Amino acid sequence: MIIDARVRPPFKSLKEVLAPTPGARPSVKRSPLVSGYERPPSMVQKSVDLFLQEMDDAGVDKGILVGRQAGHRVVSNDDIAELRDQYPGRFPLSVAGINGSDVPAALREVERTITKMGFNGIAVDPGWCVPAMYVDDPRIYPIYAKCQELGVVMYLTCSLMQGPDISYAEPWRIQRVANDFPTLQIVVVHGAFPYTSEMIGVMIANAPLGNLWVLPDFFQSIPGFPGAQDWVEAANHYLGDRILYASSYPVRPLKQSLGEFQRFSYRPDVLENLLCRNAANVFKMKI
Repeated sequence: MIIDARVRPPFKSLKEVLAPTPGARPSVKRSPLVSGYERPPSMVQKSVDLFLQEMDDAGVDKGILVGRQAGHRVVSNDDIAELRDQYPGRFPLSVAGINGSDVPAALREVERTITKMGFNGIAVDPGWCVPAMYVDDPRIYPIYAKCQELGVVMYLTCSLMQGPDISYAEPWRIQRVANDFPTLQIVVVHGAFPYTSEMIGVMIANAPLGNLWVLPDFFQSIPGFPGAQDWVEAANHYLGDRILYASSYPVRPLKQSLGEFQRFSYRPDVLENLLCRNAANVFKMKI
């Protein structure tokens, strides 16, 4: 079985997840994120049916729906719940997006999505809050505390893409959050790129607590990205039970992402963990 641990299919508000900031300058034409990019039909036609066909074609059995509410990038959690409920076999897990800029409203949304709508986790993008915040900013600690209280998974997005500069990706800040909330299961989306070595060090230091997981996604799988092989070595020797696979569609296509990921020389037992068991374990999902 293959579980893609972070997808946003083209459904209602999820279609606009890559919408540019209003008034922003045009995107860089030679962005590394579009290196070798093969735009699939589901993206072109914004079709969920085609997305499901592409899951079949790629051999992806299940996807975890992940929301986002950061700045102008707003995905409706109600839309995610609707899509999840339409295809429960394909999307058995859902992670609600939470806006950390308004903590009282965020806490109400955590309560609503987790206790009333059946979501399995919460996703926060601190660097894209308005104003931008570091992941260890005390202002968003009440959100972490509520998630720890409810026993849900936290998707914490952290990379050079989140925030005004790359200091917002510093892994020691993630370590601080993990230490302050020792029973909160935290999935570090983007793997704190470009601080790959430092993030691996944080993962090693976190072993006694064991509440950190990492999802390097396209920052590992796009050919030529620095630090990619470091994740392979770490997985094969000591982090094979802590790394999740994800395409992060629509940033990268399903089949292309999986092929780029499988080109690495993972041990067979480790590859099975990364493609399926680790995602199931962090969410306590039976497979």
